[in-house]
Amino acid sequence: MARCSHAKPFCATATPRLSRRRRHLSANATSPASSTSKPRFPALNKPAKPPPPPLLSRPKLPVPNLTTTDTADDKDCTKKPPPESAAAPPSSSGAGDVLRLMDALGLPPDEDVYISLLRDCASSAEVAAVHAHLARRCACAPAGGGLPLPLSNRVLLSYAACGDIGAARRVFDEMPARNSMAWATMVSAYSDARFHHDAMRLFALMCHEARDLTGDGFAHATVAVLRSCTRAGELRLGEQVQALVVKEGRVCGDIGSALVQLYCESGSLHRRARQVLAMMMERHCHETVPEAAWTSLITACHRDGLLDEATDVFRDMASAGVPRSSFSLSSILAVFAESENQQHQGCCGEQVHADTIKRGVDTNQFVGSGLVHMYAKQGRLADAARAFEAIGGRPDAVCWNAMAMAYARGGRYKQAARVMYQMKAAGMNPSEEMTDAVRLACFR
Repeated sequence: MARCSHAKPFCATATPRLSRRRRHLSANATSPASSTSKPRFPALNKPAKPPPPPLLSRPKLPVPNLTTTDTADDKDCTKKPPPESAAAPPSSSGAGDVLRLMDALGLPPDEDVYISLLRDCASSAEVAAVHAHLARRCACAPAGGGLPLPLSNRVLLSYAACGDIGAARRVFDEMPARNSMAWATMVSAYSDARFHHDAMRLFALMCHEARDLTGDGFAHATVAVLRSCTRAGELRLGEQVQALVVKEGRVCGDIGSALVQLYCESGSLHRRARQVLAMMMERHCHETVPEAAWTSLITACHRDGLLDEATDVFRDMASAGVPRSSFSLSSILAVFAESENQQHQGCCGEQVHADTIKRGVDTNQFVGSGLVHMYAKQGRLADAARAFEAIGGRPDAVCWNAMAMAYARGGRYKQAARVMYQMKAAGMNPSEEMTDAVRLACFR
């Protein structure tokens, strides 16, 4: 009997024979995950956050209208503020915010508040905002009228301090009454802005219209116009101003110093400057002659080559007991450095050096440069080096150049080159004169 075999259907396919390693990997891949890993728990859904509360809208502060009146207190107001105040845009910060907040709270600003706000204004726009608010309040007041005189002076001074000369002049022209401080502020504003001829014309108008030419206001205006005369070269008007102050008996203090500077800057008029100093010395018992007057004359004599006269002026200054600072001491040291009488000026220079040590200004850069330059011209290089080392802080380029030139002129070329390299290491560039002197010294 023949052996029977079960035939496989045609649709079946033969299973390929796998190696032992592949069978092992296949078994691991088909094994359920629950047998090798921990059971996973369903993720918990986080509760939704509640929506934020609605934001309240920011209250808007009322902005005062300069042409219409909206409040109940201003219904009866028929006066309008000046056009320049109405045209000024409201300030977005600073004094404008303070005034708008006070209006919203119903707090009327008083005079002290306005003065404080005007003092703290940093720009012309802020001054214009305060001025507009102030003009509106004054125009709607029951008594009417313009700004009070103290507030007008403060507004004028604030405009001038911010450099808005046009607005300051409009405030000045609208003032019904002007005191000496208003005149002085406007004249000083023109002089500081370099409108010298306008300052002179306004000073002449002040002399014709103002009734009281005394006090601090007149002194400030006189100093300002004398400064303008000096810068513009108007000597004739300066002489007329001198005649006026002599008549008023005001040749002292800052006015006298301005007169001395006028004659020192107007040419070789040292004799007239000495006359002004003599008049100031007559009032020495009432007011000390300022150091600026002596320093101006010393500098002018040095500039014109009158070294002996400059020395005499410094001696008169010391005899008068005027306290010396770094300005006058550095000026006289420059005179001693260029004097031909080395023996005489050397003795005076040592006395001035002792005076600088006594007053504690020997470490000043200008005084130290003057001492180095003076000792170098006299050939005393050791004293020049000690003066250079005594300069406190960081010496400037003038001190470095003076020390290097002192070594170069004294024949110590290595020391001069070393100073030049030290100067470059300090972050400063030597002057061309110093570099040329050291280079020429190296070829010798």
